[in-house]
Amino acid sequence: MKYLGIAVIIGIVFGAFVMGGGGDKAVDLLSLVFVLGVAAGHALGVKDGESAIKRFGDGCVRGGWLGLLIGLTLIAGSEQAAAMDVSHLMSALSIAVLTPLYGYFFKIITMQLD
Repeated sequence: MKYLGIAVIIGIVFGAFVMGGGGDKAVDLLSLVFVLGVAAGHALGVKDGESAIKRFGDGCVRGGWLGLLIGLTLIAGSEQAAAMDVSHLMSALSIAVLTPLYGYFFKIITMQLD
């Protein structure tokens, strides 16, 4: 049953992007690698009696928020921000907010697996 739940979650999330016309906008490899890398590092710190899957999921959320903060810092320090060039800022912001999305998405999946 949990695998059916995972399939439903994946279908709903990806369906929302596709139906919204932005399936290609939901994929950023660097954001994905960042979130999964932080999560893997967080999972390596598992203690006795703790679930590695739960720890990985928690790391995904933390990595997502770290990625957002890094993205916002880079956006705020850019020349486009100084010039208030909104066209460049919005595309950069859309990538920055992908990291918490990835983090929470993987957290929900790990909650199903745990």
